[in-house]
Amino acid sequence: MARSRHLRAIKKTVEGFPRPLLNLSAESFAHVFDSAFGSPLNPPLDQFNQLSPCILFDSLSLLGVESGQDAVIRTLLYEHANLIVKPYGITVAEFTNRISVLRNKLGRTGLKDEGLVVHEYIGAEGRSSGNILAGDKYSVAYDRTPEEILRIVYGSGDEGVTGDTLKAVTNMATFAYATAIAAFLILLPLSCYSESILDHHHDSSSIPQSDVDLLEFPLNLEYLEAEFFLYGAFGHGLDTVDPSLTLGGPTPIGAKRAQLDHFTRDVIEQFGWQEVGHLRAIKKTVKGFPRPLLNLSAESFAHVFDSAFGSPLNPPFDPYANSINYLLASYLIPYVGLTGYVGASPKLQGATSKRLVAGLLGVESGQDAVIRALLYEHANLIVKPYGITVAEFTNRLSDLRNKLGRTGLKDEGLVVHEYIGAEGKISGNILAGDKYSVAYDRTPEEILRIVYGSGDERVTGGIYPKGADGRIAKSYLKKE
Repeated sequence: MARSRHLRAIKKTVEGFPRPLLNLSAESFAHVFDSAFGSPLNPPLDQFNQLSPCILFDSLSLLGVESGQDAVIRTLLYEHANLIVKPYGITVAEFTNRISVLRNKLGRTGLKDEGLVVHEYIGAEGRSSGNILAGDKYSVAYDRTPEEILRIVYGSGDEGVTGDTLKAVTNMATFAYATAIAAFLILLPLSCYSESILDHHHDSSSIPQSDVDLLEFPLNLEYLEAEFFLYGAFGHGLDTVDPSLTLGGPTPIGAKRAQLDHFTRDVIEQFGWQEVGHLRAIKKTVKGFPRPLLNLSAESFAHVFDSAFGSPLNPPFDPYANSINYLLASYLIPYVGLTGYVGASPKLQGATSKRLVAGLLGVESGQDAVIRALLYEHANLIVKPYGITVAEFTNRLSDLRNKLGRTGLKDEGLVVHEYIGAEGKISGNILAGDKYSVAYDRTPEEILRIVYGSGDERVTGGIYPKGADGRIAKSYLKKE
């Protein structure tokens, strides 16, 4: 249903064209999987059998599935990474790896696709073989050009030769929206698409000052995410992992290792390393600033949860107590950054800035989607000892952020009134989005109101007891 809303959103902006002929038969997809393994599978893979639908739609991520949807699919598959897909005797992880290798081969531009389990040197920061979200060496989302996309979806390796999934296409841009990042990058000068912008040093003096400010502002949130996830997974943060990234900023208050189950810890470890990569990516582009003081204590989070429910929870909410609590606390974090990147993108002037933000947005939205997917699986679970469901927790937290942001509905919990859900047809809400299922945006002012917990960008507090850093945040601080 989200996809139909996306069609409405695009066609509200441009005229568009008729739906091309699509071959979605079992035979068509069986051919893709046979190509991935270099020989026919026996029996031919049936996309409607067992876990195959998930694998099928992972392959179809090139046909318009945004990074959040892709992340949900990868999460569901990653939970079963070691499952043997019958009758082939092949694990889910190996299926995804083979499909990714095939797409890299067809795309003909090197590594831009990764399976769920990779060599450690390919994983985030070269530290993890688990790969719930794909990304480059900075954990920034890969991009593809329309030409690359056509080579892949045609299954021919040639943008001029149709076949397989697509039997007819009347416009080369038909599948420019095949990934959220490719859709964004199609607006950039084509001369910049062949190389990663981060492979070369960029003097921030060559970037417009307004872009520098917008690129530096999210460092506040990237510091927060890096420290929360690293401490939650390992019990230590940037001061141990790479002190140079902090630029001498103060050590976070109250952060500690969370009591997580094995699977959740694996995911959070990956998030931690991804955030380290994001810090490197931004600081390679702009100068940045020292890590601000962060209050990551249980008491700080308890205050947020108390505010969400309008009265103190008893006992006080402890984000580090168990996996569900930690995921609920994590629900607070990447989504704010995601909306900030969406809000920043139309204000950016330079191609370098736009491309960096697009790549960061891809992974941030992926992280948020993974967290939402893991919580959605337990939406009706009663969180002990509060007698409140996981879904109700997310709804209250989203309501609080809407209230603090002071700009209406830009945040949604996991279960909503049907009229708010995709196409007004569904109450399940694994991904938040507007009436077109397009991601919400937030300004720096809105973000500061939320993370300060004050509803006022001029009044610090919450996770940032001394305020955020950077020109934008500092411009709102009241002078003593």
